[in-house]
Formats: sequence, C-alpha cells, structure tokens
Amino acid sequence: MSGIVYLIGAGPGDIGLLTLRAVEVIKNADVLVYDRLINEDILKIAKKDAELIDVGKFPDNHKVPQSKVNEIIAQKAFCGKKVARIKGGDPFVFGRGGEEAEYLSEKGIPYEVVPGITSAVAVLSYAGIPVTHRDLSSSFHVITGHEWKGKDKDLDWEVISKLDGTLVFLMGIKNIEKIVQKLLYYGKDPNTPTAVVMEGTTPNQKAVTAKLINIPQLVQKEGIKNPAVIAVGDVVTLRDRLKWYEDKKLFGKRILLTRTYEQSQQMKKILSEEGADVVVCPTIKITPFLDNTVVFLEEIHKFDYAVFTSVNGVWSFIEAVRKKRFDLRNLSIKVVAIGSKTAEALENIFIYPDIIPEEYTSYSLANALKKHVEGKNIALLTSQIGGNILIESLEDCAEVQKIVAYRNEPNYEIKGKLISELRKGIDIAVFTSSSTFNYMYQLIGDEINLLKNSKIAAIGPVTQKAIQDKGFNVDIVPREYTTQKLIEEMLRNHQNL
Repeated sequence: MSGIVYLIGAGPGDIGLLTLRAVEVIKNADVLVYDRLINEDILKIAKKDAELIDVGKFPDNHKVPQSKVNEIIAQKAFCGKKVARIKGGDPFVFGRGGEEAEYLSEKGIPYEVVPGITSAVAVLSYAGIPVTHRDLSSSFHVITGHEWKGKDKDLDWEVISKLDGTLVFLMGIKNIEKIVQKLLYYGKDPNTPTAVVMEGTTPNQKAVTAKLINIPQLVQKEGIKNPAVIAVGDVVTLRDRLKWYEDKKLFGKRILLTRTYEQSQQMKKILSEEGADVVVCPTIKITPFLDNTVVFLEEIHKFDYAVFTSVNGVWSFIEAVRKKRFDLRNLSIKVVAIGSKTAEALENIFIYPDIIPEEYTSYSLANALKKHVEGKNIALLTSQIGGNILIESLEDCAEVQKIVAYRNEPNYEIKGKLISELRKGIDIAVFTSSSTFNYMYQLIGDEINLLKNSKIAAIGPVTQKAIQDKGFNVDIVPREYTTQKLIEEMLRNHQNL
C-alpha cells in the first residue's frame, strides 16, 4: 500500500512564515523527515505518535547522504505512511526537492509540493532590503553560492556581473571571496553596495553592509557564518531606512520562561513578536489529581464556597466534570478565583466567579473572603504545596478543606536542557510563581549562579521574595500581578534589560 510524500518548504526560520497548507500537512503526517535549518518548534506541531527522522546536513559533512534520504521517504511511503519531507526555505530553490520529486516519480510514489517562502526574498525583507525597487532595481537574480562539483559547466560570471538587478547568493559564505573576485574580474563596480544577512528572520539575525570589494573582510571580522544570504545591488542602500525587525523592542534578547509549555505559549508568542529569542524550560511539572477532584464533585453539596487558586485547579476541575459527567446546572455554591486568568479559565465553561480580589495574591484573597465566609464551609482546590496562607488566614472564621486538585512537582526531565540554555546566556529570566524559581534551584543547585548576570522578572511580591531569599535581585515586578502586566512592564523597561 503506497502512502504519499509532501515536499514541504518550511521557510527561512521564523515559524510565522510557515504556510497554512504546510501546517495542515505536518499536523496529519505519520512521519516527519526534516533538515537542520528548520525551526525546531515546527516539530511540536506534529501529532504525538508521529515518527521524527533528522536527516540534517552540514556543509562538507552530510549527516545523511541524499541517496539515503530518498530511500527513507520512499520506504515510509511504501508502508502506507503520510510523509512530511520538511526543508528550509522552498524545496525547489536549491533545496534538492526536484531530485527527490524525480526519485518519487520513478518509484511511482504519489507526492505533493508545498512551496515555502524562500530565504532569497524573506531574509532580505527582514533586514530592510527589498529585492526590487522602482528607482533602483527592476529584477533580482537568485544564484547558488556553492555549485555542485559534478556539474559540467561553471556559472557564467561574465553574464552575471553585467546584470543590473539585485544579485542574491544563497549558501555562499564559504566561497564569498571567490564570488567577489569573479564579480570584480568581470567588471562589477567595486563600490556596489553589498549586504550579508546571517540567520535571517530569527532573533539571531545579524546583518553587515559594505562596498562589494570590502565585504569578505567584514564578514570575517564580524564572524558571519552560514546560514546567510548575500545581496549585491543598489537596494542595499535602503537598509538603514527600512530595517524594522532588528528595531523591535526585545530583538536579540534571550528570554527564559519557566512555567509549563502549555501556559508559556501565549507569553512566548507575544515576546517573540517583539523580537525576543524565547527559551521555554518548564521547571515545574503539573499533573492533574482527578480522583480528589471527582470526590469533591460527589460531595459538592457540603460546601458553600469553591476557591480556585490557579488555572491548573480549573483544568483539573474541568477534567473531573467530564469524567463524572457532572451537570453544571447543579453547581449551587459560590465560586472564587484568585485572579483574572483563573477567572477567565472558569468563564470559558460559563462559570462566573462571585469573588475576585483586587490584588492577585493569597493574602488579598483571604482578606476579600473574610467578609463573606463566617461559619461557612470552603473547598480550596489547589496543589499539594499550595493553600497554606489561605488556610491559616481563614481558620478562625470558616471551615477550610484543602482539595489537592493537581500535583506541582520539579520537572527533572528539563535539567540538562536548562543548564545548557543557562550556559549559553540568558538576558531575562521570567518566574510566574515561587515554585518555578524554587524548583529551578532544586534542579540545578549551584548552577543557578549562572543567573547572576541576568535580569530577573517576577510576577508578584511572593515570587519576588522567594527569589530574593536566595540572594538574587529582582529587576521587574508589575503593579498588577498578571502575565500580561508582566509582559507590559518588560516592554516598558526594554532599554534597561
């Protein structure tokens, strides 16, 4: 039984440049066969049981030979699999997608090409260099900077040098001196504006500009390496006025998020849009404790109030409602949320909290409750380590029963990656609870001193105190203790970060 192969262009790096068709195919693929230059976040789009095969190539060091890649995608298709063959840029622009399509055609295997945005255009766009401009260039020409040695004939440099449009070279860093020498030899003006853009469309983007004759020395001096795009032509002069990506508030900043992957996604999206390189290393692991939450539902008639101290408690409650097939029309108790995000999670299932404190802390919540709960029975849905402040604050006026709705534990699986990312350097570390910091300290011990040179952002005073107790300075704390306000505070202080 034959499956199908999708030859997918993943674009130049920014995952936002992945096409809708590519996302659809990757989500449904049984096998992902991918190259080294794709954004790793693309792999997270795949379904949980998808097989991932890394065939990434490095210059002069092919991890998997092209012939073997051809065999892999064909073999998986012959097994009836949907194969997503994911390549950087566009599969038909120096991506050897044409060769793979030929091989599949010869084998009688169905395939589909999903075009991607080529780096020849996108990388220069992100650097503020349009490949064409009415006043400066009426054409652009995409040229390989790394010709295959088995070709019978070299590039016609005499013709290339006389072209008036923008010359765009891909994969040309290793041969940049040769490229410049050939262009100059055949008459290209040595003063022609030239740009080289490294890791374009990513937070690591770095661009240099110079006269054509001087660009090889500048590339070496500035440490420009592959992947990079070379542009030769008058349009390069527009960069100083048109560059936009590198002017984003958080461009080039490496920001560490320590909450769970699921809860980090919205913050990661916003920070990435502001140019940050966002690293997610969840130091906490959240596991719903459904048995306890189901028992709570069975005994809900015993309580006057249900208090939710986090979104995690709400998620556990929702799962228990599904498991128990509990009819929310029978919910006759008052509902309390510690903050706006917890309230929002409840509102998503049409439960509108009766009480939300003005400040989103346990102390503020306790003070707000004291006015209402005299002699009442309260169910406190929290983690095994949470709720102590509320219980101590309310024990004189109400009966509080702690329901362990989920477990909040150190995420030991992330230890190696966390240490590796800290050693690379972090500009801003973000902590949205005291446990995210305390667990980091528990996970990596003395390695936490790698944070000494980083700015630290804490969601509120409780988290701030936990960090300061370990001898670290906290640089950012929002006035309103929400992730949205934390992000706004980071953006407001971006020049000091």
